[in-house]
Amino acid sequence: MADSLYPLAVLLAGIGLLMTLVVRGKSIFVTAPLCALVIGTLSGRDPVTLLSGTFAGGFADYMRNFYLLFAIGAAFGRLLEDAGAATSIANHVGHWLGRDRACLSVVLACALLTYGGVSLFVVGFAVFPLAVQLFRAADLPRRFIPAAIAFGSITFTMTSAGSPEIQNLIPIKYLVDSQTRAPLTDARAGWKVSLIVAPAMWLLGQWYLERAIRHACRAGERWHDLASDLNNTNATMPAHAPSLAAALAPLVTTVLALNTLPPLSHAVAPWVTPFSQGLGTVLSSMPEDPVLALFLGVIAALVFLPGARLNAWTGLSHGFLNGLIAIAATASMVGFGAVVKELPAFLMIVESVTRIPGDPLIGAAISVAIIAAIAGSASGGQGIALPLLKPLYVDELGVAPRALHRVVSIASGTLDSLPANGYVVMLIQNICGETHRRAYAPLFVTTVLLPVVGTGMAIALFKLFPTWTLS
Repeated sequence: MADSLYPLAVLLAGIGLLMTLVVRGKSIFVTAPLCALVIGTLSGRDPVTLLSGTFAGGFADYMRNFYLLFAIGAAFGRLLEDAGAATSIANHVGHWLGRDRACLSVVLACALLTYGGVSLFVVGFAVFPLAVQLFRAADLPRRFIPAAIAFGSITFTMTSAGSPEIQNLIPIKYLVDSQTRAPLTDARAGWKVSLIVAPAMWLLGQWYLERAIRHACRAGERWHDLASDLNNTNATMPAHAPSLAAALAPLVTTVLALNTLPPLSHAVAPWVTPFSQGLGTVLSSMPEDPVLALFLGVIAALVFLPGARLNAWTGLSHGFLNGLIAIAATASMVGFGAVVKELPAFLMIVESVTRIPGDPLIGAAISVAIIAAIAGSASGGQGIALPLLKPLYVDELGVAPRALHRVVSIASGTLDSLPANGYVVMLIQNICGETHRRAYAPLFVTTVLLPVVGTGMAIALFKLFPTWTLS
């Protein structure tokens, strides 16, 4: 008994240390390899091989698979930011709904930007100044701003069918045919379920936030300014903000390209082939590749937004650099997860959660949620879990890949949002200037508990309507 408890205690202590250091503001680039070294060494592993082999291998594999997604996505968001498009959209939403619906305005502005493919980090920086204006005008407690931003950006839009966010795209890379390596799913997987789950999550989350804010106001909480709020307020109105139509054009291009371009190309290919064999071949073999959709979004931003063209090379360079930093942070967590994955305690946990009796979708959801919690990242958790889950659930148990895609995507956005999550830390501390003690509780409800409910709904709908597993 003691022999099995010690490895588990080391694993839990290492994860606890990682969460503590990150919440205290320590760099993930240092804390991830440091904690990996601690738990690996205490588990009897050679420290040199641990870092240069296992940790570096997990880091490099994730970078290789997803660098272009992160880099082009970040460049896309940077161009929208430089052109004032993200701020223009957020301000229009706030103007339409008014100060009496401050929380709803913030949530919808984030949702619109996120579903349009704007990086979560860009969404946070772009919408926060609007949130300051609206919450101040309505005299609402500022500690709810992180929860409103997170709810609109990392819940019902991030993991819905058709979303260009990486949390919806990563399963495409792993759920592939074992022989041909052709994708068994795409970004639209489980769209019928998403049409029900996403609105339900939004309605429940919005109801909770509005209720929690009213309760806080009745208890005497009001708006209070921080020194940084003045700068953020001044930054909300760019000198030459684009029109709403121009600001939306790149987002619409990205979403349409992601969801319609490959099937449309395949349908058109037979008609084009007699006139151009080369073009017909290209169209017929066009992959379900999200990188292409994001690239077309970048082109649309350069076409429709003068501000994006003004310093295009600078914007693209900074965007790629931001993407490199973002994926490196996530890859650091994946490297930590790769070390964890080789520990006896992790193998015990995986064996337990992946062999849960009963419905395989429930087992997959629990597995991904736990692994994402260990990794501290939804995308990182998917990167660790899917290579383990696909052979068991798809190849062995015959689970429909499109149903697994949707359940895994939603489930990955549950326990990933624990206090040490990189985006959560940055949003609360760096963007909003709040503390976990004040701001994390409502964020926990909207980004952890609510996605748990959404995951349960998705599984139930796939069981009630078996044909939807093929949609």
